[in-house]
Amino acid sequence: MDNNEHPIFIPNSYQIYTKPTEYLANFILSNISQGHHGCSVYGGGGLGKTTAQQYLTDNASRWLVNNKTKQQIGVAARMVMPSGIRRSDRAFWTAMNRRLKLVNAIRMDPGLGLERLVNFIRTRCGQARQRRMVLFIDNAQRITEAEYQYLEDLDGLVLDENLSLFLVLVRQSDAEGIDVGDDWLERPSHTVRRWFMDTAPFRPLVGIVEITHALGRYDRSVAWPTPDMPFSRYFAKDAFDRGWCLSKDAPLIFEGVRSLRNEYKLPETDAWPMATFTLVVHSLLADIAHEKPDFNGFTPEQVRHVLLASGYLRLEFVRAKMRMPDMGHDEAA
Repeated sequence: MDNNEHPIFIPNSYQIYTKPTEYLANFILSNISQGHHGCSVYGGGGLGKTTAQQYLTDNASRWLVNNKTKQQIGVAARMVMPSGIRRSDRAFWTAMNRRLKLVNAIRMDPGLGLERLVNFIRTRCGQARQRRMVLFIDNAQRITEAEYQYLEDLDGLVLDENLSLFLVLVRQSDAEGIDVGDDWLERPSHTVRRWFMDTAPFRPLVGIVEITHALGRYDRSVAWPTPDMPFSRYFAKDAFDRGWCLSKDAPLIFEGVRSLRNEYKLPETDAWPMATFTLVVHSLLADIAHEKPDFNGFTPEQVRHVLLASGYLRLEFVRAKMRMPDMGHDEAA
């Protein structure tokens, strides 16, 4: 079997359920229960916002449920708002349709574009016998004030069908986050009422408990090519069958991160963005556990090497808005 076919080596080929993803799901459910038409989420680059949206979209039946009855209460879809200047409703509805893969047309009549979206929502809800669609819009900071008015038209037409459209507006902020007031303070009241009644930050993994939980997904939840082959077992079968698993090394990995931050005088924090977390996990499994004969667990030196090679420090200096020092020998590592 070709190892290059493993999902670890294929971009965007798997997602894991993390505590930040769980918090996002609960935030959405809370807003739905309060009767809101949407909510706003923001966060810096590399935190895992996109993979969380993908997981929740692909697994709507697992979380989009009534807490009391455990019955599914909706379907989910996701799109990425494109960059660039859209000067008309025609351009906006064309972009929405193209990003949801409803059409391939470069231009389309705005009325037709709006109706196609209504039909998309109607069809998806009808197929699942649901009355609600949760639509994640990634990079929602690209939506202009005029385009929110177009979305109001869509919201109204969906309501006329006795259906509900719930928008999750996922906005990219800078490394330090944005002023939550910016989400709603300057907006018209009818826009706030629909989509900005509640705003929350999307945060990275925080602390040993959440990191251990995330590592444990590789021991149990994601498997290839068969259900009895979780990622940890695939790359270290003998060690796994003897009792080792990736999450058992969580304290060692966590301490390696804290030690490296202290060595390079980065601000003290227990937060770890998903961008470098997944890179580190991939390298630990594929480059060390899989390649080392008689592997039975990682060493502090191996963890340090992988952290340096993954670009962890570079991203953390950017997030801290600090100048990165000359790495010298470590850079080559």
